[in-house]
Amino acid sequence: MTSPRRRRPVALGVPLVFLLSSCSLLDTTPPVPDDWTPRGSVPMVVAFAPGGGSDRSARVLAQGLNELDAGFDVNVQNKEGGSGAVGWATFLAEEGNGSTLLVAETALNTLPLVYDVPFTYEDFTPLVMFAQDSRIVVAPPDSPYRDCTDVVEAGRDGRVVVGSSGRTGADSLVIAEFEEEGGAFDTVPYGSTGEVLTGLLGGQVDFAPASAASAKPYLESGDLVALCTLTAERYDDPVLGSVPTALEQGLDAQVTVWRGVFGAGDIAEVQRDYWIEEIRKAMDSETYRDYIATDLLIPADIGGDEFAAYLDEYDTRMKEIFR
Repeated sequence: MTSPRRRRPVALGVPLVFLLSSCSLLDTTPPVPDDWTPRGSVPMVVAFAPGGGSDRSARVLAQGLNELDAGFDVNVQNKEGGSGAVGWATFLAEEGNGSTLLVAETALNTLPLVYDVPFTYEDFTPLVMFAQDSRIVVAPPDSPYRDCTDVVEAGRDGRVVVGSSGRTGADSLVIAEFEEEGGAFDTVPYGSTGEVLTGLLGGQVDFAPASAASAKPYLESGDLVALCTLTAERYDDPVLGSVPTALEQGLDAQVTVWRGVFGAGDIAEVQRDYWIEEIRKAMDSETYRDYIATDLLIPADIGGDEFAAYLDEYDTRMKEIFR
């Protein structure tokens, strides 16, 4: 009796492995319905510690979103460390999750140009840029510098020390602009704007950029004097309105810092559009308007594809500065 013919596993194994591999590549995630809305807790990640500018802006937006009473609860989660790297790297893991948000600012462009991090701004979904910020340059009252032109000229001729909060934030952009005008400066790094101003008051540095809201009380008290702003136009403020811009002083120097909300990478279009609409509703709140006025920010409302295009253009400029 002839024994049954044994099947040869090799011949059938190749297409079987291919079939299994092909199945593993199929996306089994159910499609997001057209009427999608978030429910329950919605984390809003901030990559910096509580109390800073990013944290404050996130809490303002979270309050505005929660006041809409739309069936979700936005809660701010601080994941600080590495000048933003820890929080933004953590947010990478949320890819495809439409029920989480990220508040970020200019350092999301600049950090990957200075440090080896696993993300860029392109890994996240731009939703709405809700504000812009800039810097004002200040010095002690007995400073030999009366304006920012004096600072640049001094930096050409001798040693001038400047204080800066971080290597990749707005302060570093001011210094880069002044260096493009011909100045050279020794930079003392600090952990926050408050520390920068303390160092300036203590005589550790000769001048410093600062946020307008942080500098204003010192200008009102006379402890510091303003040399210029890095804004396109003067501030609409009774105290800061008399401070000329660097542009008025003949310097081709301007600094704009964006603040915006992102979704996770690769979320559905319906999720992106939903959050853009809800964030814009939150920006109609009195809380948001008070925040813009109190923090001396420039209001902005750039969403979706327009925000993405802005980031691309901004990134090109940052590469010119940091590379």
